[in-house]
Amino acid sequence: MSWSRRGCLVALLAMLGGCGFQPLYAPSRPHEWDPALAAISIAPIADRQGQILELALHQNLNPSGLGVPARWRLTTTLTVSRGDLGIQRNATTTSSEITAGATYSLAELVSGKVVYTGASRATGDFNQLVDAYATQVAEGSARERTLKELADQIALRLVLFVRQAPPPPAPARRNP
Repeated sequence: MSWSRRGCLVALLAMLGGCGFQPLYAPSRPHEWDPALAAISIAPIADRQGQILELALHQNLNPSGLGVPARWRLTTTLTVSRGDLGIQRNATTTSSEITAGATYSLAELVSGKVVYTGASRATGDFNQLVDAYATQVAEGSARERTLKELADQIALRLVLFVRQAPPPPAPARRNP
């Protein structure tokens, strides 16, 4: 590679770094948090599966758990189902599928106006084993993986929304 090409490549990389470029799918570390995402308050989600999804959303949106004044409220409705896939001639199953779907809406806390709605769906599977306990553990693991994948999808869409949202209005200044 010639020096002129290297120089162009270095200049291009420097420009990307200077414009605030951040990879969208890069994993976030606990010290890297976005205050706009941390400003999303998550409404409780019913059932144990909802708790798993809610915790995964908290970890995606505010990994360090710092207190930030809430600007939005995320309300989520979750449905989880299980279906048998591999059915043998003797009517026994060899594998099953977990499907999790969520509809969600993001509302401004001040006005209560819904500013974003969406739906996401994730699927996971597990094998039916001879040992019932092993099958139960495999099902629980598949369910948890599916819910975390669903939380990742929701968080990604919220990231895209928050980055395009206008900044919050500045508080009114009082004259002395």
